[in-house]
Amino acid sequence: MSCEASVVAPSEEAGCPQWVPQPDVAARARELSERFERAYGRAPVGVWAAPGRANLMGEYIDFSGGMCLPFAHQYVTLTAAAPRTDGVLRALSLQDADESVADHRLREARVAEIAPGAIGGWFGYAAGVAWGMNRVAAGASAHPVAVPELGLPAEFGADLMVDSSVPIGAGLASSAALECSVALALHSLHTGEDDPDDARRRALARACMDAENYIVGANTGGLDQTASLRSHAGETLALDCRDFDAARLPADPATAGLAWLAVDTRAPHRLADGQYSSRRDECEAAAAVLGVPRLRDALPVHPTEDDAAAVLERFDALVSSGATLRGNPDGVRLRLRHSLTEMVRSVRIADQLASPDPDWPLVGRLLVAGHESMRRDCQVTVPELDAAVTACLDAGALGAKVVGGGFGGSVIALASAAELDVLAASVCRSFAEHGFRDPLFLTLTPSPAGRRVR
Repeated sequence: MSCEASVVAPSEEAGCPQWVPQPDVAARARELSERFERAYGRAPVGVWAAPGRANLMGEYIDFSGGMCLPFAHQYVTLTAAAPRTDGVLRALSLQDADESVADHRLREARVAEIAPGAIGGWFGYAAGVAWGMNRVAAGASAHPVAVPELGLPAEFGADLMVDSSVPIGAGLASSAALECSVALALHSLHTGEDDPDDARRRALARACMDAENYIVGANTGGLDQTASLRSHAGETLALDCRDFDAARLPADPATAGLAWLAVDTRAPHRLADGQYSSRRDECEAAAAVLGVPRLRDALPVHPTEDDAAAVLERFDALVSSGATLRGNPDGVRLRLRHSLTEMVRSVRIADQLASPDPDWPLVGRLLVAGHESMRRDCQVTVPELDAAVTACLDAGALGAKVVGGGFGGSVIALASAAELDVLAASVCRSFAEHGFRDPLFLTLTPSPAGRRVR
């Protein structure tokens, strides 16, 4: 298994379009329980599910305090779990192991010995959560207050088995789904609480963020984990990443005859290789020049395009007058321009979603503008992503953009629900003409947050 949980892709001979099946969560949870019992010789206490996420707008601005617009989708990672009393965490994955705990792919670590640099691969995402929970409990995390209830006793351990329907490397937050399902499982085993309130979910999201930042080494900003643990069905989160307060807005365009289509380009996708962290460093360098803690602080409460342009002009004046600038000036300026304009686009889309009659064509145009900014200013798209956006628009989509961190992954498109097959065929033709791998297609539905399912 890769560093992220995955679903096995359809056969290359299946033809294009290839649609990823809708997950039957109850059936997969039942099968996972049975395979857990065969592997570990005892039944799991339960099975917990956590979804991946899509993001309508707000890429690369969560760490700068911007507003992001994620929703949880229906594809989930499942974790079956049972407690241990020897301080050991063991894990198997249906994507990485046979049914024998003697298999060399069994992952194991003492909870007390989990630390940055100590665990690699996909197990780092799972084991790192236990480390993150203890960190939040002790008040060592950036979480606003210590949450002692998250702390795991010295003797606490667990047997885990995971399965996932979230496509690997698709930019749909399979790693966060893994972290969050493990977090819910460990928290329940420790406290007996199966339905934590929003405050506790915020703390668990912080523990998962710490796992990804420090154990895995991906300097992400917490958007994915928050969406996985705090979303509601039929809604998107208007997530203020300054304090992680979230308003909930309608996000299901079905009443207008529209749907969210994801195109998994199957181009390689990886965020732990420094690409994501370098963008964050450049945004922080721009904030230092502007003299603000985070870039969102440079804009007013309800920013406009003119506000973004004024901040960029001030940045240029400061650099011209000799302000100290870390990094490449051209690169820092591009990241700043992306961040400012993305923050404005997020607010504009949130305004539309909050309206009783959203202007969906405007939302579509804002999606396209977001993609262009990701391509031109953030510089994280690849030819497959750009081709997928163009093909969707050529086939009549109202809008389309890269979703997630880029460098591969997926495009999300807003399109007529009756025309999804037409869009998929258009993307297939484009990919064939470019010599790309056949893509995968998913319809996404705003779905509930992580929960116990068995």
